[in-house]
Amino acid sequence: MNKTLLLSGFVFLGACASSGTVQVPDTPAAAPEAAVTSLPAQTLEPGTCGLFLWSRDEPRHFVLFYPAGDPTAEAIVDGRRQTLNVDSQDGDVFGQFLTRMAFSRTDGNPVMLTLTPGEEIEGGRRVPLARMIYNNADGWEIITPLTGLTACQPE
Repeated sequence: MNKTLLLSGFVFLGACASSGTVQVPDTPAAAPEAAVTSLPAQTLEPGTCGLFLWSRDEPRHFVLFYPAGDPTAEAIVDGRRQTLNVDSQDGDVFGQFLTRMAFSRTDGNPVMLTLTPGEEIEGGRRVPLARMIYNNADGWEIITPLTGLTACQPE
């Protein structure tokens, strides 16, 4: 009797497992976008200056490039390369730049940047400490410590 009940159970389970149809999607599932960690190398035109910032952690990643006087900057924000619109600048002047900058992403979310000017070097100035602040996609405030320099390309 127990063998009959057991065999009946297997037959019932087999019927349940094979009773439906399997649908296969027409297109493959989109792979999640890979996080970007660094900007590509940038070149300054003769007679222009730029702000170059890297992450402070190892390995260092090139995360922000802002050519002086341009209305936009290129940055890695929330794991993606983004063009930031310059909204405002204030603070202390050092070379072609100011120590506080407000940017906005294409979705309108703000990115704040503060800079601490360092010693002058040939053709520019060190930026020993900078900080980029923004909210990530999950709403967390992200504070990224940076370091870098300003540099000018002679004419």
